[in-house]
Amino acid sequence: MKYKSQFLAAGVVAALAGCGGGSDGETNVPPPGNSGDNPTNPSYEYVVNATYMSSCGYITPQTDAMVIRHGSDGSAVAVYEADANGDIAIDYEDVATYTMLNVGYWNGQPYPRIHTYVDVTADKLVDRRIFSQDNVDDGTCDCDTVTLDISSVPVASPAANVVYSTTTARTIYEDRDLDDFVDVEVCRQNNEEWPAIALTLTNSEDDVPEDYYTALITNYTFDETLVVDNAVLSRKVPINVSNHNEDTNGNLRLAIRGRVDNIIYYADNISGYDPSELPTSVPMFEEPGEATTGIDVFNTEYQEFYDYGEEIDITYYTGAEVRLPSTHTATVDLPMMSYNLFAEQAMSFFTTENYDFSASGADSVEIGFSARNAEDNVAFFFTLVTPNKGSLDIIDTLDADNVDFALDFDFDMDEELSGSYMFIHTKDVISTDDYLESLGSDEMTAYGIVYFDF
Repeated sequence: MKYKSQFLAAGVVAALAGCGGGSDGETNVPPPGNSGDNPTNPSYEYVVNATYMSSCGYITPQTDAMVIRHGSDGSAVAVYEADANGDIAIDYEDVATYTMLNVGYWNGQPYPRIHTYVDVTADKLVDRRIFSQDNVDDGTCDCDTVTLDISSVPVASPAANVVYSTTTARTIYEDRDLDDFVDVEVCRQNNEEWPAIALTLTNSEDDVPEDYYTALITNYTFDETLVVDNAVLSRKVPINVSNHNEDTNGNLRLAIRGRVDNIIYYADNISGYDPSELPTSVPMFEEPGEATTGIDVFNTEYQEFYDYGEEIDITYYTGAEVRLPSTHTATVDLPMMSYNLFAEQAMSFFTTENYDFSASGADSVEIGFSARNAEDNVAFFFTLVTPNKGSLDIIDTLDADNVDFALDFDFDMDEELSGSYMFIHTKDVISTDDYLESLGSDEMTAYGIVYFDF
């Protein structure tokens, strides 16, 4: 296992060794429109966006982000750069391997983030929003507290559980056993408008919530308590959880998320040790009308063992997830990925030259690796998206020589690697067996994730 993780890190380092630091007199790869394995198609264009989001919701474009299109030999045949809005336009419609480069921050220090997609069309590349306080807040984040009176909401008696978020936050918060009032911190940047507040309310005496009420608060002040009088009872649909790992020593968790434009508005988390302890129905969040409801059920397993004298912590997640429109009415079947099949294939990843997750039903595999340097700062973060079977040899072929990226990449893995983790994420979109079709799908998906902390 140690050898395989070092091989992965070494491959990433080698792929980026010729990349970054600005012009050094060598010839850089030409901009879009250059010749490659196939000519570009001026009638086709796909745009991927790269931005930073501060802790109070301020969006800054990643103007240094770029996408590399690789030829069949792994060479960089085209480079697409972000404009002033962080938009990267790609005018190539056929299947290719792409690498997206952008800059992350850890403890104020920049590091490269590398995302490689093998044999995909450009529309399978996803927007990259990095949540980073280090480089965009600049002390201009303005925060205050709103006090809300929830006593008139039916589930508030005798006490309520409240999950709340704001439309500029990247996290949700939960307060339990509140009797009448909830205090919510709201933040804005550069004197922009104060964000909306989203509330999810259930009765604290219910082990499994019976009723969900939601409220969206947009008009509030900080000098008086606002009575929540617009809470709406959420309609519910039945769910059916199957393929649960009955031999688990961990818990089973159900996460429900109501989103608008990928921002979490409403939420709940429910845990148990088998499906009988979970609810048999879940809410569909219908307000505002463009909301979608994400349902995610998963097992968690923990293991550890020693490899070359080093302790390695392993965490498994196997589950099923789906994202549904607010109009959905039918029963939701949640067929979880088999823990036994996934765990067996995940461990074999370290004992063979090739990997194969097809037995678990996976359509795609994402392999990720992150390393820390001697100062315990992040040195790089890398992900590789591939079909369900393949080889890490693909990393050896990737070439970014002479690509003018914003960061120098000078990292000695053998001397400076102070810590790292690796993950494998497999997805089986139930409605298809096609790799390309499965990427980015919101349809019912069984999945397995494993983290190795070295």
